[in-house]
Amino acid sequence: MSQFAKPSGFFGKILAYGMARGHRDFYKNAARILDLQKNDKFLELGFGSGIFIKRYASHVSKISGIDYAEAMVKLASEINRDLVESGKAEFRYGDVTSLPWDDNKFTAAVAIETFFFWPEPEKSLKEILRVLKPGGRLAIEMAYNNDDGLDHTKHIKQMGLQLRSGEEMKELLAQCGYSNISINYYQGLKMPIKGYIVPKGMIIKGFK
Repeated sequence: MSQFAKPSGFFGKILAYGMARGHRDFYKNAARILDLQKNDKFLELGFGSGIFIKRYASHVSKISGIDYAEAMVKLASEINRDLVESGKAEFRYGDVTSLPWDDNKFTAAVAIETFFFWPEPEKSLKEILRVLKPGGRLAIEMAYNNDDGLDHTKHIKQMGLQLRSGEEMKELLAQCGYSNISINYYQGLKMPIKGYIVPKGMIIKGFK
């Protein structure tokens, strides 16, 4: 199950493509909340395959990303080769707790389906705040959360997820220095028989 947190090798590559297909609703809703503009300098935290950037962020002025799976750095660079070769995008290997960029660099940042894997969320949120420009925004998307009414005991045990409610996330971001924090919910992955597999996905948005 560690492949979900840190994909590697051939199976990791296949899994990354599969997750990108399954995450379409997550990407679409995160993009809606983040509302990226042409003049944005954008950072993705845990970019995986890089599909979100290709579909929803290629129009911004500058793109950066960090992922602690080396295989995903290679895959995202391949998928976004034109952006990398033009100098518009960079994909780096590293940890969210220690970002390799100067203070006040980015106007927008996103973490899609990665936050609940972070071992040091407070430290990571403060580090993201450091690299955001004043007025810059962060969006965190979590399909699984403590407000969705589902029993996630199995997911927590198998994948080591750290799930929180919207109010807990608001409190956490406020403690780390974010302001104007909002919680947004969405439904995704509708199935004809079982209904919504993601009945209440969560996106938290905060500003520096």
